[in-house]
Amino acid sequence: MTLSFEEKKAIFDSYTELEAAPVSLKRFNYHFKDSAVAKTVLVRHLHPNGNAWIYAGYLPKEETQKGYVSVLEADEAALREWVDKAIAHLKKTVDGYEDGYSELWFDAQGDALRLTYENPVWSVTLADGQVEGIFKTKEAGEGYLHDEGFEKG
Repeated sequence: MTLSFEEKKAIFDSYTELEAAPVSLKRFNYHFKDSAVAKTVLVRHLHPNGNAWIYAGYLPKEETQKGYVSVLEADEAALREWVDKAIAHLKKTVDGYEDGYSELWFDAQGDALRLTYENPVWSVTLADGQVEGIFKTKEAGEGYLHDEGFEKG
């Protein structure tokens, strides 16, 4: 069964991280203000006829229309899945990592170092938080860790 405009609007409104903005012809856009990239329109043109477009930058370009997928025939489960995926994708920076992403690396003695993305750099820190090094790329940070005898845990 196809959801009505009101049902779809209620689903989008249930996401506290989305902000509704009325646009022309009684349509609504929903912005994700915490986007790590310039793109903030997560739901575009929710129309009284029940159609809208959800951002789908995580999909191959050929599976979308200008980076969005239509919700005209979508059920609630599909809408929520698409919104959740879009939010997760927009939380990532242009480097592809969410700010604060981290990995633990260990050496043969069991010592640990943490590689953390702090947009726009990567830091390597000791367990007590002391900074061991700052790197422009993840690859540079990983190279340092490998050179020091550490492997990803």
